[in-house]
Amino acid sequence: MKTVFLAGGVGHHANGLTKTAGSTTFSNSKPGAAKKLVIKNFKEKPKLPENYTHETWQKLKEAVEAIQNSISIKYNLEELYQAVENLCSHKISAKLYKQLQVVCEDHIKAQIDQFREYLFLCV
Repeated sequence: MKTVFLAGGVGHHANGLTKTAGSTTFSNSKPGAAKKLVIKNFKEKPKLPENYTHETWQKLKEAVEAIQNSISIKYNLEELYQAVENLCSHKISAKLYKQLQVVCEDHIKAQIDQFREYLFLCV
């Protein structure tokens, strides 16, 4: 690859890309020299908005109930996944699990009662 340096320290490659004379690439570095990549932690963990947990739970509950009742959900799955991921990353997973457990148990109890009534009518 041929590089032509123009006035002002800007190079023009044969492939049409430009770069300044001060920028480096891996091909310009010394053989065997390792590049350093420094990763720093967040100084402060981002906080959820005040009503986020409640509003997100309502959205998730509505979606679970829609699925249980075989009706379409009004949220896309990526949005619901992201909501669950956010709650879990803020250590709300135990509370979320308990709430989901209650919704599922309520649905199962309603279905069992429905089948019991049907069996009672058949006898």
